[in-house]
Amino acid sequence: MKIIRKTVTGSLLLLQAFFLFAQDDIQSLRTHVEILAHDSLEGRGLGTDGAGRAREYIVNQFRDAGIQPLGADYLLPFSFRQHLAWIKAYNIAGVVEGSDPERKDEYIILGAHYDHLGYELKNEERVVFPGADDNASGVASIIELGRYFAQNPHLLKRSLIIVAFDAEESGLIGSEYFVNNSPVPLESIKVMFSMDMVGMYEANQGVELKNMASLEGGVRLAEEVADQQSIQISKTAQNIQRRTDSAPFERKGIPAIHVFTGTNSPYHKPGDTYDLLDYEGMYKINSLMKELVAELSAKDKLEPVPAVVARAERIAEGRSKRLYTGFVMNYGAGHHRYEDEFFRANRVFNFSGGFFFQVPLGTFFTLQPEVLYDFNGSETEGGSFRRHSITAPVNLQFGTPRAHGNDVRLYVFGGAYYRYNLGGRTAGNTIDFDDFEQEEWGYSLGVGLEVFRFYMGYTHRKGVSNLLRSDVQKILDTNNYFTVGYRF
Repeated sequence: MKIIRKTVTGSLLLLQAFFLFAQDDIQSLRTHVEILAHDSLEGRGLGTDGAGRAREYIVNQFRDAGIQPLGADYLLPFSFRQHLAWIKAYNIAGVVEGSDPERKDEYIILGAHYDHLGYELKNEERVVFPGADDNASGVASIIELGRYFAQNPHLLKRSLIIVAFDAEESGLIGSEYFVNNSPVPLESIKVMFSMDMVGMYEANQGVELKNMASLEGGVRLAEEVADQQSIQISKTAQNIQRRTDSAPFERKGIPAIHVFTGTNSPYHKPGDTYDLLDYEGMYKINSLMKELVAELSAKDKLEPVPAVVARAERIAEGRSKRLYTGFVMNYGAGHHRYEDEFFRANRVFNFSGGFFFQVPLGTFFTLQPEVLYDFNGSETEGGSFRRHSITAPVNLQFGTPRAHGNDVRLYVFGGAYYRYNLGGRTAGNTIDFDDFEQEEWGYSLGVGLEVFRFYMGYTHRKGVSNLLRSDVQKILDTNNYFTVGYRF
């Protein structure tokens, strides 16, 4: 009985100690977020004093955690141009050296951006965007993960880089700079995790490990670790994440995973405050990452899947993805031109919509064929002219590069179109294709803007073939559209 009693007592003491350690870790995560998301840090906007205070806090936490500077200093400064101004920014990077002499020159990266949207003035009142979930939560997580491995370096075989990126909200500029000016050889970086918005585990019903499948065997390992810890993971499929700091790494052929609990917080709103976050959930995610990183650091090989390598090669050659698809809609007005009589009919509402395909031809050029249902026509003294058609434009776009995964792309385009007329009415009568041509040719010109996967722009479509079968009179079709679309 005494032996049993001692065993039970010992187990209870271990459980109590574990619980106390967990509570300490949870409180540490909360403290980091509360400080980084405090109004005094002005939303950590670029160029603000608050961003500087956030930077100082993170450097001090790295130092106190035992994370060593990656270079001569924790700060990796860079500059970039925004409109007419040059902006000074800083990545913050440290390292925990691996214990295996043969693997310590290979690296796993844990990254999180620390910048946010700053503040705005409304009626002379400052409205701060605290960015607790986005992304004080991720910064808190990498600080505590760095502390854990600095205190337990024997768990790491490969070395671990901890980096807080700047200027993510301006277009992944900090992580892009890190990749293009890497303080370690890029080929030595074996896998990267972007801890970006990890404060809503319960609301998201788990954590997403987006693009975990970019690493050979990564999904299987993550599922095994998650099962052991009773943690829910999801969305592990191989799919590059364009809107977080993992993107520049995968474009270089490095497996890169977005650790994410969704946009359940007041995303990009002043209400994203520290008191709303799920700190027990953050602790669970860090527990998962501790085991996952330790396991990955000890694996014989960490290799990207072939699709990641192929994509990186295409990007390096300026070809990016081989094929994009999406849908497009055109709203506007059309009319007919009577070329021989110098006369133009009145405009009427025109619409077309359907699917497009994009074939990147290089850094700047993209070929875009489309297949559209087209409702077109004009208005004259004789009455309305309306047609139902299938229109197939093929346009060549020239624009800002997609090869670097830019989320914003401006382009101009031009090309030819073919139209097959299914039927319609003219002046109240059914169109007779003995009098009207059933086929039409013309050209398109326009300009567009792509923001993430959404498109908007202007399209001018002008026919060059006669609507009539007769040579006595020449009538040409013209359309002007506001164009919107979405790329899958």
